[in-house]
Amino acid sequence: MDTRLRNLLHDLAKEMPVDVEGSAPRTLRKARGRRILTAGAGVVVAVAFVVVSVSLFRFADDPTTPVVSGPNPQPAGFEGLWPETDAGALAVTQAAVDEGHQPLRTTSDGTATLLAVDLLGWENNNVRAEVSQERSDKAVVLIRNESFGDDVPPVVVGLRQLGVTGPSGIWSVVEAGNLLIDPETHAGATAGGLVVSGRVPDLYEGAPAIEAHVFDGVGLEPSLGFARYELTDRTFDFEVQVEPTADGRATLLLTMPDAVGESLGAALIAVETPVGAGEPEQTVNVEGVPPDVAVTAEGIYDAAKSGDVEGLREFLDPNTFAYNLDDGSDPIPAWRQDPSVLDLMVAVLELPAAAPRVIEGYGTFTIWPYLIDSDFEALTERERADLASLGYTEGDIQLMIDGGHGYQGPRLAIDETGLWRNFMTVGE
Repeated sequence: MDTRLRNLLHDLAKEMPVDVEGSAPRTLRKARGRRILTAGAGVVVAVAFVVVSVSLFRFADDPTTPVVSGPNPQPAGFEGLWPETDAGALAVTQAAVDEGHQPLRTTSDGTATLLAVDLLGWENNNVRAEVSQERSDKAVVLIRNESFGDDVPPVVVGLRQLGVTGPSGIWSVVEAGNLLIDPETHAGATAGGLVVSGRVPDLYEGAPAIEAHVFDGVGLEPSLGFARYELTDRTFDFEVQVEPTADGRATLLLTMPDAVGESLGAALIAVETPVGAGEPEQTVNVEGVPPDVAVTAEGIYDAAKSGDVEGLREFLDPNTFAYNLDDGSDPIPAWRQDPSVLDLMVAVLELPAAAPRVIEGYGTFTIWPYLIDSDFEALTERERADLASLGYTEGDIQLMIDGGHGYQGPRLAIDETGLWRNFMTVGE
């Protein structure tokens, strides 16, 4: 963890009355629909906000060169921990933002809110983000989950504009943590992964474990490593097996999930990984696709793969969108009720697209998958394998052949302007 954030959290920790000798665990319990810690903690957090506001001036005035001292020095290279972990990914996202997509990324509190929802598992309508300091290309944002109540300390998120600066530049998370996980937590590299050690200020019945997620990208999946450690005292020390990465670096997210999977405590740490090719990662296939179409396809893919139903809304116009041939429909409620549909979107977009085609009266569409143009009387081994990847058995494929209408599976279309026009789960 960066020295700046660690110092800030140390300042907060000094205000917390932690009884190190006490033996009875505190209880994190439900009360009036809220999660609460202990009596008196609200006063502590109120005082902590004063300390934070003073400490943040130091953060904002620090030199822009990343600090590498401390228990978890930042590996050399790109400073961002989330959502992008390399300059190439940053450039792709900036291009998408320049085209009018992902507007939340152009504000520090918007990016911090996405962190709360996408990584910490918080419900969007429960997230409160407060910009404590923002100067030039640096900012600190406090994020709270209002369902936890005011007694749960905020997660402090440090952000930077690592590429384009100013109103159109995107923000990246470069550090994050809160008081429920000690800022001195250490993650040391071993031959096969990491050894994670640290402490918590107290034990809580509603959050009895530390979970470690190692990942390299927008979401926790595909995972590079995961471990869960059940807390029996205020210290933790455990190993996480980690898959190799091409550049030898990744991001470690430590969480303290409650009974419904929302994390009360959190810390983001840059870590070293074994170096290697790793398993090839499945991703959206935009080979040969027009640039505006590709940006939208990538956005749909990322939202669908992370299960972000609401995130799909920005790519479609319900007045013109067709879901299963229902023209002018808003599909979000149906997808919210049955999010398994998102898996089909992911599977379809991992296959190549068909060549763009003009649909009279509608414009030029790029449609996934290419199988809509396949000759089912002479399927290749590749085509059969791709049909299998969509869940079709040989019997299913034979039914399509016998029906004489070709591909009858899910498909997705985007027009030449980058507007998502339809998604069908079955054939025409």
